[in-house]
Amino acid sequence: MQIESLYSKRIKVLNSRDPFRPGNSAGVAFVINKEILNIDDLETHEIIPGRASVLRLKWHNEAYLTIANIYAPNNHAQHPEFWNTIVRLWRERNIPNPDFLMGDFNITEDALDRAPARLDNEQAIEALRNLRFQLNIQDSWRINNPTMRSFTFYSNTNSHSCLDRIYSSPAHELSIYGWDSCTSAIPTDHRMILVRYAPTNTPFVGKGRWSWPTSLLSNAKLITKISEIGKQTQQEITDLQ
Repeated sequence: MQIESLYSKRIKVLNSRDPFRPGNSAGVAFVINKEILNIDDLETHEIIPGRASVLRLKWHNEAYLTIANIYAPNNHAQHPEFWNTIVRLWRERNIPNPDFLMGDFNITEDALDRAPARLDNEQAIEALRNLRFQLNIQDSWRINNPTMRSFTFYSNTNSHSCLDRIYSSPAHELSIYGWDSCTSAIPTDHRMILVRYAPTNTPFVGKGRWSWPTSLLSNAKLITKISEIGKQTQQEITDLQ
């Protein structure tokens, strides 16, 4: 993969492609920052190629984090089978319930999440809610913002919808904050959803040790000045003796 070959020192990309149209349709991916996470213990499960993938990683000591990435079909008639298949394969593979399940769901659960307001296909909504019940995840943003409207997709027909969401385990209710959405640096017609996760058992990390920016090592003017100050200080010490 080109992006990983260009930035292999910093990131690890785990992608799942549509086997029938690998370059044209669907596809989900995880991008891991190797500077802050250990990639040696990563575990992935491809539930539905190009549509649903699970990443399990070691978070701290013996704690693990399970994250699911979803790209649901555009056709709502396909949703009941899609969500039911995910639940079935999840159980068959004995994957732990997710800490976070996120992605483009291509469906909204509430009329409030569309403008003009309307309900989506009832059977599709019911299948998604069944998945949430089976995997024990909730829409924490909606729970804490019951009347707010925030859209992530704007169609060319002047309709808006919140298709992109992050569901989380109820156990993390007090550990997630800073919900936001923004325009991605990569051109897309969807806004990117952001949330911060700070588990209560996370070890304290201070400001860190100050270090000299390596770029200054080639600054001849600065090095000369430091040398002059050093010689002057050394002479002052000698004079005191």
